Amino acid sequence: MSSLIKSTGVVALSTFMSRIMGFVREMLFANYFGASGSTDAFFVAFRIPNLLRRFVAEGALTISFIPVYTEYLVNKGEDEALKLAQKVLTFLIFILVLLVLIGEFFAPEIVSLFGLGFKDLSDINLAINLTRVMFPYIFLVSLVAYAMGFLNSHNRFFTPAFSPVLLNVSIVFGILFISRFFVEPLYGVAIGVIIGGFIQVLIQIPSMIKTGYILKFSFDLKHPGIQKIFKMIAPALFGMAVYQINIVVNTILASTLPKGSISYLYYSDRLTEIVQGVFIVSIGNVILPTMSKITATNDFTKLKKLYTTSLRTSLFLAIPAAVALVTIGVPIISVLFFRGEFSQNDLFNTYRALLFASIGIGSVAVLRVTTPTFYSLKDTKTPVIAATVSLVVNISLGYFLMQTHLLHAGLALASTIAVTIQMLILVMFLQKKTGKLDLKSLFIFLLKVLISSALMGFFIYFISQEVNWLQDHIIKKIFYLTLMVFAGGIIYGVSSYLLKIEEFLFLTNKLLKKK
Repeated sequence: MSSLIKSTGVVALSTFMSRIMGFVREMLFANYFGASGSTDAFFVAFRIPNLLRRFVAEGALTISFIPVYTEYLVNKGEDEALKLAQKVLTFLIFILVLLVLIGEFFAPEIVSLFGLGFKDLSDINLAINLTRVMFPYIFLVSLVAYAMGFLNSHNRFFTPAFSPVLLNVSIVFGILFISRFFVEPLYGVAIGVIIGGFIQVLIQIPSMIKTGYILKFSFDLKHPGIQKIFKMIAPALFGMAVYQINIVVNTILASTLPKGSISYLYYSDRLTEIVQGVFIVSIGNVILPTMSKITATNDFTKLKKLYTTSLRTSLFLAIPAAVALVTIGVPIISVLFFRGEFSQNDLFNTYRALLFASIGIGSVAVLRVTTPTFYSLKDTKTPVIAATVSLVVNISLGYFLMQTHLLHAGLALASTIAVTIQMLILVMFLQKKTGKLDLKSLFIFLLKVLISSALMGFFIYFISQEVNWLQDHIIKKIFYLTLMVFAGGIIYGVSSYLLKIEEFLFLTNKLLKKK
């Protein structure tokens, strides 16, 4: 557990820094551009390469590459593992170049799909042009993901986790400075994305060299390791990326709703992703290479123990964060976004999406730990089954709920229901594979976490009533939001201690030993 916490801490700290810079980025973006048809066009254009990033980089590449590469490291040694890594990079570059060329050429058709409800010709043309500017980002960020897979397999987590900080810095630079040189300032933001991608790639190189990587191009599709990766790649791609597909489906459906709907969902996603990125994804990134090493030695008892530990740690952190977003979502949005072009109407519509999205954070936490467990076992079929059900539920339920008074918030609710169903299916199948989990112990643990989170939520909501979040000065709002964050952490910590939650006791013991 100690090594898991340490590695997760490294990734979580880097991710937290990235999310802080991401919030600076979103605050500036909201201040300068608000929520309009133009921002909808930008978010559609930005989401297209981001979707492909999830598919190619974090989906197919990471999930299929890490287990096979780790198996080679454990069973065949570093030389053979390096040869496999070199062949993977050669093939990856070939695919990415082809993908970028297709994206540039078919940008109008791609935008017509993702912005299905766009009526304004100027918004459509802007989305097409921005897509062409930002599409090469998929090439750059996929190289970063490749480096992450290689470095994480060698227990090096900091550089890949820190690189998004530089992307956000670059986007901020685009908002503040590059945008001034364009009649349509959003082009400056898009250029900032590309510059950030280049910087992300460059900072991986020293760590790769230090770890023993030697650049060599070798195109060999018949290599046994490549064949193994090919067998995993398609189902891994679909199974892991469905959560992102659901977000894109919501984007398409939201484009048929009143202007600003896509932006409300986007701002809501940024808030939920700080929880998912800092706590949930960080644990997922750490456990996949660790689980792959365990399964390479067929130690399934140890695998099951690691899964349970990861699950509890993830929920211990994710649930109180989700409760905080539900109870003080309006204050958070007010401090981060409510200024400039971002109106009171934008604030409440963003919170409506955030409310329903936050409810699903616990399900995402379980899913992010459970799915890599299947991939470490080289089982890619089961996640596909669960993902397919989730996708069908999200599309059908989302279409129905958006017709109600919920509008865009209905899409967020549909995603939460869909991801919860996906999670339940995977946990059920995992128990059949590894043997039954200690559900009684997990239930008691979950009950304690919920009680502690509820107490925290009550107190921070009570504090939030001291401020008029629409009219009070920003300094007062920042002070009270900071107070709520610290008070919430203290209350959750004290409650966890009194209820003897093991994860809290372990963390405090580790901290006290260092002093």
